[in-house]
Amino acid sequence: MTRWVGWLWACAILGIAGCGRGKPRPEPVGDPPAGRVRQPAVAGAFYPESADSLRSMVDGFLAQATARHISGLRALVCPHAGYRYSGPVAASGFKQLAGRGFDQVVVMAPSHHVRFNGVAVPDVDAFRTPLGTIAVSPRARELVRQSPFVLDSAPHQREHALEVELPFLQRVLGRFELVPLVFGAVDEEQVALQLNSLVGPNTFLVASSDLSHYYPYDRANALDRATIDAILRLDVGALGSAEACGRSPVLALVELARRRGWKAELLDYRNSGDTVGDRSRVVGYAAIAFRESGG
Repeated sequence: MTRWVGWLWACAILGIAGCGRGKPRPEPVGDPPAGRVRQPAVAGAFYPESADSLRSMVDGFLAQATARHISGLRALVCPHAGYRYSGPVAASGFKQLAGRGFDQVVVMAPSHHVRFNGVAVPDVDAFRTPLGTIAVSPRARELVRQSPFVLDSAPHQREHALEVELPFLQRVLGRFELVPLVFGAVDEEQVALQLNSLVGPNTFLVASSDLSHYYPYDRANALDRATIDAILRLDVGALGSAEACGRSPVLALVELARRRGWKAELLDYRNSGDTVGDRSRVVGYAAIAFRESGG
């Protein structure tokens, strides 16, 4: 495994301000759901377990975010920490989806708990959050017919980086089908080549990533600005050494943007020192939009 994968695994033991994990939610009791449903793993840790509390929190973040009215919007990079820390920045991204007609969303996230090669598609029919159930798109299973995609539910079972994006999507889009992808060790250019066939007028993409972890405030700002600038330039080479928890999904999205001629635009950057106040060891968060070049 690369040094990057080793760093990702090291930060998996840390807190919910960044790429670490909270205490997994116990499996629900009672009758099993119809079909195969991936249950919430971090409700009650990264975000509220109560549907009412979760709805209120997400809507509150969205109400504070600014709508940019971006034409030709195709994709986002958004953070995946606990909502207390990264929720305001995530809302700056997801606010741009309000009122748009996307009915399929590809969410790409790193793996924090399982080491594997390829991109994992789970063997489930739906994902559940406290806000309801999201059907998995049939296109997800079709991806498994080609490398580097694999049918593997294990990387999804405890993964928060994909799960925390879903309540925001539920609030801004309502009903949509999900293509849930968790990245292991993979060639991001190959992923972009395969995902290119999924891109259409009704499909949106989200790359789930936090930025630098546990540096002092000023150092974190410098590191994160360099990473953000590389994303905005669609500079794959510069991103190779970037400190970003979801670097692989971001690289795949940047590769796809290069192929499609999309442009990137920074919507928001803050770190946990801005959102919760402690500036001694912070985690960086950015919301970045990708739009068609004619938009």
